[in-house]
Amino acid sequence: MRAIREPYAADAADHARWTESNRALWDTWTEAHVRSDHCDVRGFLDGRESLQSFEPGELGPVAGRSLLHLQCHFGLDTLSWARRGAHVTGVDFSPSAVGQANAIAARAGLAAEFVCAQLYDLPPRFDHAFDVVYVSFGSLVRLPDIDRWARSAARYLAPGGVLYVAEYHPMVHVLDFDDDADGPRLRYPYFHRAEPVTHDLDGSYAEPGSGAAIAGYTWAHSLGEIVTSVIRAGLRPEFLHEYPCAWFPMLPYLERRADGRYWLPARIEGECPLLFTLRATAPGAPA
Repeated sequence: MRAIREPYAADAADHARWTESNRALWDTWTEAHVRSDHCDVRGFLDGRESLQSFEPGELGPVAGRSLLHLQCHFGLDTLSWARRGAHVTGVDFSPSAVGQANAIAARAGLAAEFVCAQLYDLPPRFDHAFDVVYVSFGSLVRLPDIDRWARSAARYLAPGGVLYVAEYHPMVHVLDFDDDADGPRLRYPYFHRAEPVTHDLDGSYAEPGSGAAIAGYTWAHSLGEIVTSVIRAGLRPEFLHEYPCAWFPMLPYLERRADGRYWLPARIEGECPLLFTLRATAPGAPA
C-alpha cells in the first residue's frame, strides 16, 4: 500500500474524480465483503446482529422510531436496528451495495428502505424526518468536507432527534497499517487537508490481499473538527466516548485479549484510542 499527497489544489473536477474512484472501490469491495467471514452475513441471517455491544445502550431504545443510516454500505448495521424495531432507511452511493442490502433484507424478512444516493442529495421528503441519524464505522474518513456532512445530518433530523456516530478514532487513521508495521508509527495527517491521501489497495479490510487492486481516497478529520462541525450544525453534543480496543485487528500488531477484543500489545507502554462514539441532539421537542 502506497500513500501520497496530491500535488495540486482541489477543484470540482478533482472531487468528481475522487468520488467516482471511491464509488468504484466500494462497488468492487461489496461482493467480497458479503462473502467474507469478517462481515458474517450468514451469521446475521441466523439471528446475530452486527452492532457493537455498546451501541444499543448508548443510543437507547429504537422500537417504533425512524432511523436514517448514512453511508450504510450493504446494510447489516441498518438491518440490525430494524431487528430492534426501528423503521430504517439506509443510504449509500454504491449501486452494488444497495442491491445487496435489498437482497439481504428480503432474505432476513426485514422491512427497510435503501436509497442509492450521495448523502447530500436526498429528496426533500427526508428533511427533518428522522428520529435518529446513524453513522457507523469507516464513514467519515471518506468525506472531504466534514462541515457539509454535519449540516446534512442536522437537516435530516426531526426536532429533538438524535445523531449517533460510532466510528474509528481519527488517531487510527494517522498510524501506519502496512502488514510489516510492528507498532504505532505516525504516517498520515491528523488535521484536515483539502487534498486526500491516496491509497493503492490490494483487497480490503474484510478480505485483504484479494487482488482487487484499486485506488481509494481518504481525508483526515481530527476529533476536534468532527465535534466542532456538529456544534456548528446546530446540534448539542451529549457525550463523546473513546475506546482503546476494537472487535477485529484493525492494525496488524494488535493483540487479542481474554475479553475477545483487540488491544495494543502489552509490550507497548501507553494507550491509543481506537474507536469513538458521539451522541448529539437537534433542538426542539421530540415529535
